[in-house]
Amino acid sequence: MAKYHDHLQYHEDTTEKHVLTEKEIQFLLKLQKEMNTQDTVGNADPRFWVIKGTEKEYGIETGYEDGADLVDDGGCDTVATDMESAMIYIQDDLLDEISRTDGIQRKIEMVTGIFHPNIRISWNENGFEDAVEFDNMEEVADWLREQGYDHRVANYRAVSKIYPDTMFLTQKAAEKHLRANDYHYSDDAHTYAMTAVRSPEVESLWKILREVDWSALLHPQLCEPEYLGENTAIGCRIGKCQCGNIVRSYHDFCSECGTKLEWGNVHG
Repeated sequence: MAKYHDHLQYHEDTTEKHVLTEKEIQFLLKLQKEMNTQDTVGNADPRFWVIKGTEKEYGIETGYEDGADLVDDGGCDTVATDMESAMIYIQDDLLDEISRTDGIQRKIEMVTGIFHPNIRISWNENGFEDAVEFDNMEEVADWLREQGYDHRVANYRAVSKIYPDTMFLTQKAAEKHLRANDYHYSDDAHTYAMTAVRSPEVESLWKILREVDWSALLHPQLCEPEYLGENTAIGCRIGKCQCGNIVRSYHDFCSECGTKLEWGNVHG
């Protein structure tokens, strides 16, 4: 059952307003062109973009996992995400320490396995060559525990994820954000188009952004209102715009049609 907020409260609008500047109009024109010409990727309006990727859901039973990470329980760190990174981790962080402990020099490398590359560790002890080979991450963790290290395997399933706090009006802006902030996302993160279904507010806003002739504001049509009289109480002239709307001399634009009002020659 849906839950609804019943304790939200409105507050006074204290935002300072201003007339659209030329810079803002140019921004709206550029945005409009991008929105109206970009690839729709098969999505209906009102279309927007988010960042989508995957995240790991741990605790998956062996045999049902998409992958496995090697975890150092001592430091609570993921130290490897595949066999190659496990080999590099052992080579760079552990192998010398293990060899110093028992005096046996070891060599570690990736070798060809039946289904995928394996890790092979070889050594020479008392003139005899010996080696161990690991086919999966569980075998790597078992060997590390034999060497006295507290490591385990964490199975995971890769789950699709739409990242929160991402929302873009254009694919171009979404991709620019992803290129600049890719370290926040999964390796397979990408821009993803969605539609604000049954959202009248968003649909109306999108129509305004896409259909209003913003260029007309750069060279607005002027209207000299028809003089109707004076309001001496507040010291203003009253007139009628060409659209029929009643306007006053403290208005710069008609609130009905948006035409700029020219009051210079309007008098009784």
